[in-house]
Amino acid sequence: MHGRSKPLIALVIAAVIVAALASAAGWAFYGESGRIYTRIDNAQVSPIEPRAGMKYEYQLEAVDTNGTRSEVSFQTERELRDGAYLELETKPLRGVVAWEERTPEELPSAVLDALGKG
Repeated sequence: MHGRSKPLIALVIAAVIVAALASAAGWAFYGESGRIYTRIDNAQVSPIEPRAGMKYEYQLEAVDTNGTRSEVSFQTERELRDGAYLELETKPLRGVVAWEERTPEELPSAVLDALGKG
């Protein structure tokens, strides 16, 4: 019986590792979304080699609902309206996965204060 337990232990360890990796991958791609906000500055956009329909990349300052600042990079299929406010949906490891233009009235006050009223 002792000789048969080593392969069984190895199989259990391998199954645990596979389950952990699958869980981590699921979190990275489908984990909880975050929301950050930015204001478009077309001086900060660069054309890129088209990939999956994306032709431009923005590198901008973003803020969360508390007004905490961070840098954000995301790609778009077209240049966006200069000065527009965006709400960006982010995912762990994937970064920005969606964006939607917002009016100043739709922004949390800390966000509007951090980004400027325009």
